[in-house]
Amino acid sequence: MVSEKKFLAYCEVQYSGKTNMFDLDEVLRLNKKMSEIELTKKELHYIMKNYSKLREKYGVGGVNIRIQSFR
Repeated sequence: MVSEKKFLAYCEVQYSGKTNMFDLDEVLRLNKKMSEIELTKKELHYIMKNYSKLREKYGVGGVNIRIQSFR
């Protein structure tokens, strides 16, 4: 399970448009620069595999992004 804050941290990198989200090392590097919420590779894999479910659960991601809500 991944918390809403972790999912939002992932979405923040995603919506920055700065990297291909399949480049996990770069996603982790950008995550450290952009957020206080640190992600692991295991969490990235979980988010990528369960993105639709997490987006529905937390009501964020996709068109409904609200990145600033956890700051």
